[in-house]
Amino acid sequence: MKEERKRILEMVERGSLSATEAITLLEELEKSTQSAGQKEQEIINELAVVVNEEEDRKTAGDGPYKSSSPKDKLFDLLETAIKKIRELDLDFNFGQSVEVSHIFHQNAVSLKDIDVSIANGSIKLLPWDQQNVRAEVQARVYRVDNQDEARKELLDSVVFNVEDDRLRFIAQHKWMKVDTVLYVPDAAYEKVRAKLFNGPVSGENLKIEDLKAKTGNGKVSFKNVNGRKLEAETANGHIEVNGCELDKLEVETINGGVKVDGSIRTADLRTFNGGIRCELQGASEYITAKTTTGGIEIYVPEGTAIDGELRSNLGGFEVDLDRIQLLEEKSEMIQKLLRFKTIQEASQPAKIIVETKTGGISIKKSIQNKQQEFDI
Repeated sequence: MKEERKRILEMVERGSLSATEAITLLEELEKSTQSAGQKEQEIINELAVVVNEEEDRKTAGDGPYKSSSPKDKLFDLLETAIKKIRELDLDFNFGQSVEVSHIFHQNAVSLKDIDVSIANGSIKLLPWDQQNVRAEVQARVYRVDNQDEARKELLDSVVFNVEDDRLRFIAQHKWMKVDTVLYVPDAAYEKVRAKLFNGPVSGENLKIEDLKAKTGNGKVSFKNVNGRKLEAETANGHIEVNGCELDKLEVETINGGVKVDGSIRTADLRTFNGGIRCELQGASEYITAKTTTGGIEIYVPEGTAIDGELRSNLGGFEVDLDRIQLLEEKSEMIQKLLRFKTIQEASQPAKIIVETKTGGISIKKSIQNKQQEFDI
């Protein structure tokens, strides 16, 4: 945010922006900053349940922001919040720790739902060709003196069971970092929930009707997921969704980039501080992408009918599609708008709405060799 403020001030000095235009831009950034700070606090409040309820019981818990920042603290608000998230790992600097590994398993299971809740660590969800559930855990236990104490602490604090076609893996201990690879039968699941206060979430080759993953600090990544709906959220970290086939995708990060590649009917992609790259691999109906301090790239299959709307305060537009009809264009210094549609014989064009405050926007035909990387 300091870089964005510096950029605006430099534009004023060069005469590219008037003082009035600069104030308008700063006010827009202030609104976005406050919204991001509020969202960050909501994520932390919700995920704090993962940590707080462990002290008294070993069952899963289900789950106000007050803004009073003056303008001189506008660009410090989010940075302070993100710093708080990033420093979560400092919770582990309490001296001696003991590493211990353990395998939790249960044979001959029938599953529809999966519920994972971890205070600190990571979760990776993988299918395999067995009808058993296996959780491979590598833990680092603090405030213990030896392997025996560490193992006892791990076994006493972790919940691992299957009941009513539902798998629960819960590790809510504050003084333990639990990195877990969870193997489940290769089957179709109705509902999967993964919540971490601190740590990454990932999964591959899954068939899930409804998947939700949320972490306060860490990357969220899924590959080759087939399902109806996927929701991914992190306060601090990138989000990657690759090779997925979904009816609905919702992703949001406060500090991090978003990369999406797959066949997705509707998508809502949001970040506050980071870029967005989305490559569509099939028919889509409605795609929205929004960021404050980053660029956005959208790639669509060649020949796709598009109804597009692009907005940016400081960035430019690039539309590299065939047979474009311009519907509306505004090119003011701090408010740019481009509405267009492709001339295609399609009954229902894909609606694409893209917005960024300070970055540029490009809409292009899909990359054929897929070798190009996008810096998020």
